[in-house]
Amino acid sequence: MTQRSRSLLHPSTRLCSRLASRLRPVLAAAANARSLTRASVLAGATLGLAGALFALPAGAQAITDPPPPAPLQTPQQASESAINKLVAAGKFDDALTKIDAHLKQYPRDAQVRFTHGRVLMEMGRNAQAIDVFTALTQDFPELPEPFNNLAALYAQAGEYDKARAALESAIRNNPGFAIAYSNLGDVYAKLAQQAYQKSLKLAPTARVSNREKTLSNMLAPQRAAPVSQAPSPAKTNEDAELKNVGKSGN
Repeated sequence: MTQRSRSLLHPSTRLCSRLASRLRPVLAAAANARSLTRASVLAGATLGLAGALFALPAGAQAITDPPPPAPLQTPQQASESAINKLVAAGKFDDALTKIDAHLKQYPRDAQVRFTHGRVLMEMGRNAQAIDVFTALTQDFPELPEPFNNLAALYAQAGEYDKARAALESAIRNNPGFAIAYSNLGDVYAKLAQQAYQKSLKLAPTARVSNREKTLSNMLAPQRAAPVSQAPSPAKTNEDAELKNVGKSGN
């Protein structure tokens, strides 16, 4: 179309052309809006379906992760557990065999050495138990329990002065160790009874006789009480190295 022919277009025709050019972007925007609306509806339907699929039925509980597995025992810990089971079952001969093998590999294991002495006490092998507890007091003087059990053995043998010394050592090492005070009171009472008995042989009096009888009645069923387990001693560098050797299985 020539310039002249374009200029001869009716004004209304030109106006329609301008309106059409302006309406096209508007129509495009409306189309985009409709597309977005349809997408939103579809998304909502999808979310609704997901909720229906994954919602828990009434009364059901959510599945939780299982608890973490128990930590694996080191060879040394496994050996200690086996010994404790034998002792608890009263299989003292088997326990002693296991203890001997354990201590060859872990000679500084104070817990098992203490158990060794306790098993010997249960078996009535008191002289050997005294040797075990005495060695423990020398290697781990900070532990009061071996001193206490040593005192119980001395008291059973009638060696009350040795029992008193052992209990005083236990209290020095741990002033909060209640059982040692109780046992020490019994030992003092026994020493007092022996003193009264000597007094009665030398010069009997009614006062001393009455006191001796009172102590005899009080102490007849009493015996210094041992303890069944010692805590682990504080670790030195040497002990830590030995523990590491045990953990590596070497």
